Amino acid sequence: MVDPLRVAIVGVGRMGALHARTLAKVPEIELVAVVDARPEAVRKAAGDTGAEAMESLNALVARSDVEAWVVATPTPTHPELVGIALDAGVHVLCEKPLSLEAGGGQPLAAQAAGAGRILQVGFWRRFSPPWAQAKELLDGGAIGRPILIRLAQWDADPPPPAFCDPAVSGGLAIDCGVHEYDLAEWLTGARVEHVTARNLPIVDQAVGESGDVDNLIALLDLTGGASAVVELTRNARYGDDVRTEILGSDGALFVEILPVGRARLATAKGVEVVGGSQVRDAVAAGITGQVRAFAAAIRGENLDLPGAKASDRSVAIGRAVQESASRGQGIPVLAHPADPKRLRSQPGNKVGI
Repeated sequence: MVDPLRVAIVGVGRMGALHARTLAKVPEIELVAVVDARPEAVRKAAGDTGAEAMESLNALVARSDVEAWVVATPTPTHPELVGIALDAGVHVLCEKPLSLEAGGGQPLAAQAAGAGRILQVGFWRRFSPPWAQAKELLDGGAIGRPILIRLAQWDADPPPPAFCDPAVSGGLAIDCGVHEYDLAEWLTGARVEHVTARNLPIVDQAVGESGDVDNLIALLDLTGGASAVVELTRNARYGDDVRTEILGSDGALFVEILPVGRARLATAKGVEVVGGSQVRDAVAAGITGQVRAFAAAIRGENLDLPGAKASDRSVAIGRAVQESASRGQGIPVLAHPADPKRLRSQPGNKVGI
């Protein structure tokens, strides 16, 4: 028997609290502490999970019985907190993305490698059964060559305007979009090389006043000839809905989370639900799967985990999406597309991270 991985969660806002409730039920994990400077939030998370409530990060750093941190604080704090964790000698599973800067994850990856520690990014969809089963079928040639991918994240309602501020969240194109860009590259094994994006009409004026948008659509051109359409909205109202549809040369795959998580395979033989893909809560299943993989990697298994490279790729694509929507023209995906001088001086450059 392998001892459970002793984990602390840093940040117990909406996503951190979900991590806490989920991890408390995972046998491979012992949730020993939840940490947040807000007394009410940390007490509730501790009460929900049985973990120790801590309000001091310094006190957590001083502990020698914690093997890993889950960092679920606002994105601008990720680089500093991940660095502190790695300096403290612990492994890190960080919410997406590692940094709001394209390329900002690379110093952290180097630091983790130098310390001999695992640094994983929270692209939970890779580990949720509907997407994991779809990936396996796609790799096995079940629908032939991918031609078109539709990736939709329709959130029910916008978060508070202060969070929508692109300086805090990265904006819709990054905060929500990074999952979809990662899926486009992970599912196909190709790279996004060019994007054309458009901001759609603002519905919630408070979001617009924050400097963000609440609806957008983007076309991603991938190496190898496939294309992906990404739809992002914060105005679905009926629920948080995520869908992935893949059209291949010999059929299609459909992934959805409402009303239940599942993948469906459609071929000339008909449409069928993929065995092993059905889950009641695809989000919780993905968070469970990713932390189990995180623990297994720490215990020595050789696993392909999403890390700094995947995070930086998604941010680079997101910056290109924002730039394209702002300019009203297609944009190549550069290593650091947030730098407008580089965009202007190298309009034909398609070199990625």
